[in-house]
Amino acid sequence: MKPTAYCKDKKIMKVYLGKKDIFLEDEAKLIEEGLVRCEDMEKLLIESLKGEDIDFSDYIDLDLLEVTDFEKKVYNETMKIRKGEVKTYKEIGEAIGTKGYRAVGNALNKNPIAIIVPCHRVIGSNMSLTGFRGGLDMKKEMLENEGVKVKKEKVVK
Repeated sequence: MKPTAYCKDKKIMKVYLGKKDIFLEDEAKLIEEGLVRCEDMEKLLIESLKGEDIDFSDYIDLDLLEVTDFEKKVYNETMKIRKGEVKTYKEIGEAIGTKGYRAVGNALNKNPIAIIVPCHRVIGSNMSLTGFRGGLDMKKEMLENEGVKVKKEKVVK
């Protein structure tokens, strides 16, 4: 998988996970929005996918993203999940004070900066790999690269 990153003012604004990413947009539209391809960030994303612990904090500003306050809360909580760990949608919801676990899933589905906001580390309460815009095979691969054991589309603890 080769992620593609687009930045504005040296901040990552969009990350695409590859050909299967359902949010892949027309590059001309992104350029119109003032975004530029940032290959240096793509190299960091690839290193992260290989298991390197990369600190992206200097490259993101959630306030610059076109997301709701609720989505920001979800993304901030999700960024606390360390490599090799997973949390459920319910755990994320409880941490931010909501029982809207499906809303948490919807917010993560809209995540414009995948990998940085590690939505692939969020799973169903029954430990199943659920919803991921790059597909469940990609989610499984990403988790396994981080040391998470997955068997038959479920995380094994």
